[in-house]
Amino acid sequence: MTTLFKENEKFNRTFLLKAISSGKTRGGKPFVTLTLGTPQQDFEGRLWDTDLETLPSLLPGDPVNAAGTAVLYQERIQLKVDRIAGETSAIDPRSLYPSSEFSEEELGISWRKWVKKITDENLNALFAAIERDGAFMKDFLRSPAAVTMHHARIGGLAEHSLGVCALAGAVGEKYTWLRPDILIAGALLHDIGKVREYEIARAFQVSTEGRLMGHIALGIPMLKSYIEKVPGFPEALALELYHIILSHHGKLELGSPKAPSIPEALVVHYADDLDAKLDMLRASRISSSREGAGDPPGEYVRGLGRFFLFPGDEKPVIRKNPSGKTGADDQGKLF
Repeated sequence: MTTLFKENEKFNRTFLLKAISSGKTRGGKPFVTLTLGTPQQDFEGRLWDTDLETLPSLLPGDPVNAAGTAVLYQERIQLKVDRIAGETSAIDPRSLYPSSEFSEEELGISWRKWVKKITDENLNALFAAIERDGAFMKDFLRSPAAVTMHHARIGGLAEHSLGVCALAGAVGEKYTWLRPDILIAGALLHDIGKVREYEIARAFQVSTEGRLMGHIALGIPMLKSYIEKVPGFPEALALELYHIILSHHGKLELGSPKAPSIPEALVVHYADDLDAKLDMLRASRISSSREGAGDPPGEYVRGLGRFFLFPGDEKPVIRKNPSGKTGADDQGKLF
């Protein structure tokens, strides 16, 4: 089992407080149970002989500074917390939340590489208008693609969109009658509404407009606002891009008001579905390897509704990412 802390290791660092509750031992002594999050994994923490009334005001979603000792309890690392307080210094979100192994700069470079493959002058003008919106691009490159299910990490939205683009592009190379410009544009833009659907506040969470509208409904007016900046943008081309956004979940019961009705929309739908599901499996693969869950390791994947085995993964895969860091969280490569 691999873990961030070793038994008896002292710690003094910033965590994301994910849950807090109180209890009593059989002898009636109070204690507080915490869920302390790091970008790599979550830990159960305990403050003994303490109740909530004696602690500073702390809420789930708060960054906190905690110090204590890592102990082994029921074959898992538990954090015996001696001191905890709200974090008051400036914090890099990547030190608290799960993050893409790729930097915003690397994600932006990959985005531009795909955009440069587009030959249609109207689509080129559209992407130029989008890229001039610095606030949107910043949000796009740092937003998560979901709260929990897939690519739920800083940079996850861009990473997912680029993954969909790579899969759709590979299909386009096999089936050369497909229109590559529409595949690329549709893949990069299919989830733009998620920039407004999700927010990083006290945690990854759904915004108010995200709850009331959802990213598909939000994405249409967002795209329309950029299309209106391109004089003479063909209405037929705009409709195809709107259709890809509307149909990328495949069917009504999954959130799409229209089923894919042009070939490129069908490709984007399946590429979106595959990229999301493979990211769920990637996360479960890493988790099962960390916990030493069987031989071969395996785990129930909630988003897919069944148990998956990962033969050959008795140990987590360690590789160096493009930033030069090493870790078990092998997220793949950018294209």
